[in-house]
Amino acid sequence: MNIYHNYIEEWEVKPEFKKEFISIFDGWLGKENYHKLDEVTESEWSRFNHFIRLLSENFELFLINFEVQSATKVDDINNVLTTYEEDKDKDASHFTNLIIPQLKCVLSEEWDYTYILWYKDKITVDALKSLISKARLYHFSDENE
Repeated sequence: MNIYHNYIEEWEVKPEFKKEFISIFDGWLGKENYHKLDEVTESEWSRFNHFIRLLSENFELFLINFEVQSATKVDDINNVLTTYEEDKDKDASHFTNLIIPQLKCVLSEEWDYTYILWYKDKITVDALKSLISKARLYHFSDENE
């Protein structure tokens, strides 16, 4: 069976996965701080590419293609990463979505300089804490989860 179907159902991550948010911000901004989204620099944004490079150095990654419902092993991470300029113009259909089989999780790019780590076991989050920190990013969970 295609690895895609272990994680994705009806074009979404399966509902049994929990969420951990990875961001350049240390928590939710709130309406009073939305202006900070417009102030993100290229250097701050590049932390995500750094994080994904670190992931590729430590784990096997599979790029999700929702259109054909498959996931392809990433042989060269440079083919997955985008530039700051490319990123500013892309829509949600071009967001990066990766499966990390060794950790049994999915990493999905979202809006507002945030990625979601979809996981089943908190051990997954613990395994990525040092890489998140090394990339100078923050992680937090939604207290309502």
